[in-house]
Amino acid sequence: MDLGEPTKDEDRAILSGFTRWEDELQKPTPEILNENYEDVIESNKNYSDKEKVDKILLYYSKKYPNKGEYPKFDFSLDYPVSYSKNSDEFIYLLQKVAAELFGFIKTESVDTFQILPEGWKRIDWLNRLELADEKYDIKSEKIMKEISSIELGLIAQANVKGSRYSSGLARKRRDLYLGGTIQKLEKKLEIDKEVILGLKIISKPADLNFLFGRIRKLEEIEKNFLNKSLREIYQDCKAPQSFFDHDIAEVYKEVDSKIKEILVDLQVEESKGKEAKIPELLDKDIDILIGMDEGSQLEFKSTFQWDIKQKQKKINLRSEVIKTIAAFNNTEGGYLIIGIDDNKKIFGLEKDYSLFKKQNKDVFLQTLIHEIENKISKDIATKINVNFYNLENKDVCRIKVNFGDEPIWVKESKNNEVFYIRLQNLTKTLSPSESMKYITRKWGKI
Repeated sequence: MDLGEPTKDEDRAILSGFTRWEDELQKPTPEILNENYEDVIESNKNYSDKEKVDKILLYYSKKYPNKGEYPKFDFSLDYPVSYSKNSDEFIYLLQKVAAELFGFIKTESVDTFQILPEGWKRIDWLNRLELADEKYDIKSEKIMKEISSIELGLIAQANVKGSRYSSGLARKRRDLYLGGTIQKLEKKLEIDKEVILGLKIISKPADLNFLFGRIRKLEEIEKNFLNKSLREIYQDCKAPQSFFDHDIAEVYKEVDSKIKEILVDLQVEESKGKEAKIPELLDKDIDILIGMDEGSQLEFKSTFQWDIKQKQKKINLRSEVIKTIAAFNNTEGGYLIIGIDDNKKIFGLEKDYSLFKKQNKDVFLQTLIHEIENKISKDIATKINVNFYNLENKDVCRIKVNFGDEPIWVKESKNNEVFYIRLQNLTKTLSPSESMKYITRKWGKI
């Protein structure tokens, strides 16, 4: 990077913050050159205080991923990670905004702080945003590669006919780019709903507004892209300015029409969603789930019946799996992943397999289903969805549990049944009276 031109300290801080993500978190960033550094500065200079705090939370949560740790910082060196202009602003963001205003952290000393539960909730949300953006970028890149391939074919065909610079070819390329924009808007909505909100049906105005806000931001980006791309294409075919003005107006009209269609569809979803208590759980890929933190709809367990510390079979561990399945059924559905620990380390099912005569996933599945039938019911065993994945040459089991049509209890003993629910990332019991109130509220019956 040969810059030499930025003279303002705040501009240098922005560039430094931009590159610190790559240096310390191994996140790839575009190469910064003399011809593009001004664009980097301009696109990163207008963050709000909360957005800067978000960057602080993400930065230190990735350097100190275990909850309860005390991140250490050097405000005179670390201030660029939040795109602060100087160290004084960094301290203000930590003490006044992150700690006092939002309650995300608690400062412990001049160079340490602790991320509080509210901060970790915010980090979980930010990680989902980040994951959604990463997945969208991959899909968007694929769409653009397909467009480029088709475009090259059109140009090659035009060359044969000797009409490379015809207005007809320009409009074919225009339609191609417009189609790509429509695809990207649809893909953005699909990924945001699934990864960030985990919803199939929108039922809250806040969710509708959030999704539509994200789409509107992409709309602005895509319109700028179309304007720049079509201007270059129409210059190639030597079309008059009036020709370009007319066609870009038509393209914008098509994009506006798609945006209105998306808003109407979301509003219809919201009205339908209000009639349903809880939408059916979306089918999420294992890589998406691993990228998320444990919560009301996600639980990781290292094993089914193998005690890692004592290195032996411990059949009581099975009951923890059963309790979680029941809690998901009774709350809002969820995913239980067996073979991955709380720190996302892949342990695998091989130790569990070793406890069976036939050491394979079929026997594991049979044992799991048998345990569910004995401790809950045969009915619930038919409603869960079990999948196996091979990660790092180790088997992992994903159990998907939808919100149940009926409440269920776990048979703890011959004469004792217990009602479980999910409370954030914990499985909790309810007393008989609490269960009655809960079931009445949730299912409308006793």
